[in-house]
Order: sequence, then C-alpha cells, then structure tokens
Amino acid sequence: MALYALIRAMPSNYVKQMTSGKPGVTDQLIEQLEKNYGLDSSIPEGYVKWAGNVIKGDFGTSFVYKQPVFKVINDKMWASFWLSFIALILELLIAIPLGIISATKQYSKTDYAITTFAFLGISLPSFFFAALLQKFFAMDLRIFPLQGMVTAREDYEGFRLLLDIGWHYCLPIIVFVVLGVGSLMRYTRTNMLEVLNSDFIRTARAKGLSEHKVIYKHAFRNTLIPIVTMVGGSLPGLFSGAIITEGIFAIDGLGYTALQALKFGDIPFLMGFNMFLAVLTLIGTLISDVLYAVVDPRVRLS
Repeated sequence: MALYALIRAMPSNYVKQMTSGKPGVTDQLIEQLEKNYGLDSSIPEGYVKWAGNVIKGDFGTSFVYKQPVFKVINDKMWASFWLSFIALILELLIAIPLGIISATKQYSKTDYAITTFAFLGISLPSFFFAALLQKFFAMDLRIFPLQGMVTAREDYEGFRLLLDIGWHYCLPIIVFVVLGVGSLMRYTRTNMLEVLNSDFIRTARAKGLSEHKVIYKHAFRNTLIPIVTMVGGSLPGLFSGAIITEGIFAIDGLGYTALQALKFGDIPFLMGFNMFLAVLTLIGTLISDVLYAVVDPRVRLS
C-alpha cells in the first residue's frame, strides 16, 4: 500500500508525461486517458483494484512496454542475472581467500594491504569507477566496448554471439566485483578471526594438527555459516540488476528497466517488480536455511 501511494503521489503520472508538449492534447483527452489507465481513482480505490486483480493472477500490463508485467520481467531479468551471477562467483573466489589470508596474518603488512584494498572498493562510487573504466579501457586503449550488450552492425549467432556478449560484460563485471569484494572480504575476515580465537581451535592445535588443516577444515567450515546467510540474501540482487551500472553501460537488464518505469510512473510494472523481489527474498531466506544443514551438521541433528 505504501509503495503504491508513493508512486501515485509523484508530481506527474504516465499520461501527463506522455502528452506533455504534444499539440492537440486537450484536458478531456487527458481525463479519458487517465480513466483508461486507471489513474482517475483515489489512491485507496486504485490499490484495492490492483490488489483484487493480483488475487486473480492478473498483475496488469506495463504502461511503458505495453506487455504483461511478468513477461517484461522474464524478458529483462536474464541479462541482469548472468551479469550479477558471474560477478558473484568471482567475488566469492576472490573475497573468501583474501579474508582468510587477512585473518591468519592479522596486523601484518599483508593484512593492511588487503584491508586497504577492501576499503577502496567499498568507498568507490559505482558511477565514478564505471566512468574511469570506460575512459581508460574503452575510449583510450579501445580494449573493451564502451556500452551495450552486442556489437552494433554485427549479426553474430551461436557461440560467437555468446563471446560478443561476454566481451561487453567485462567492464560491468569488473565494477561489480571490485565494489563487492570489499564487504564480503571484511565479513569473512571478521568471522574467521572470531572462529580462530575459539576454544576448539586451540584444542585442535594442541592435538598437533597442521595449521592448514586447522584453518581450512575446522575454522573455515564454521566461518561458512554466516557467509551462507550473506549469499542467500544476495538472491534478489541477482535478478533485480544494478540501476546505475546498467544505465552507464546501457545493459538492457531489469535494473535499467525499473529505472525507466520509475521515470514514467509505470505503476503496474513497479508493483509487480517489487512483488517479484519480495518473493525472491523469501526464497533466498529458505535457501540459506537449507544450506545451514549442509555446512553445519549440528543443524541436521537438531
């Protein structure tokens, strides 16, 4: 209800934006169009009508894209998913080892260097870092394409098309990875330090186990429990996309689509999009609970 009220409370609606500045548009025409789009009712009435249609399985038709809301979501989300999924895998492969190394070498030069890199990644604004990559790698060196998902004026198919899309994804993925590694690395480091100071770790060392086995078999497995929570919570982000990064690199994903819908006051799409994210959040929480039993046998026993 609150989200619907906020969208309806915007200074202008979809009809007024589409008819603004166009010749021959009368007040009667605007009123008729608002009635056709269901914008003539009050906020409570409009919400009740929308909720009633949702109960029937009808999420409405997007004002901007002129298609059913979930068809638009299905068409756009896979570009965002593969972009975010590849970036997440790289983040895990980079951040977790760095976090372990930083924790096991606490207060050393290596620890300070890794922590500094993490803070730099966290502090960089995505639009600024993306613009730097575009300037250096796309405009100056011409190594990567500047924007888009495919090369213009080329009609690639099959494997060559996948390679072309992957080449266009390189810079956005770098942005995601560099900006995302820092928080995950610090999270891993903090939990690893906590586990390394536990009694069972001191007992394992006292029994004569090798440091490698102590860290990677005993300590790291217990560190996985909070990491699983973080990864499960990232599920909505895999599909929702990144509005700023997708906009800068002209990636036609769900984040960029949501930005356009917000700009034009596309109520059906925005409401369906947020319901989609809510469902993904619930699924992510369920996946986290299931993974707890995988990484911690005590959960299965209980």
